[in-house]
Amino acid sequence: MPELKSPTCALDLREPSNCLNIAMAKPREEIRVIVRVKDKATTVKLMEAVGALSNDGKSFSAVVTREDDAQQTQDLCYRDLLKSFSYLD
Repeated sequence: MPELKSPTCALDLREPSNCLNIAMAKPREEIRVIVRVKDKATTVKLMEAVGALSNDGKSFSAVVTREDDAQQTQDLCYRDLLKSFSYLD
């Protein structure tokens, strides 16, 4: 049986509302975020995901639910994520 590989997902930091929502997140509050999903090397599509800041405010997790109901989680250091916003100007 062939092994199925999940798409690679990344927060879309080019979307201004994404950056604002993430920067204003409160611990454990679920927010809508936009992620970029690469199914193939030449295809990039946007999807909605649910993100949340950890209780201690140190990490941010985004959970993407694919069409087949499989989930993929991306965990990021919240401080590094906020720092990356300053490089987008």
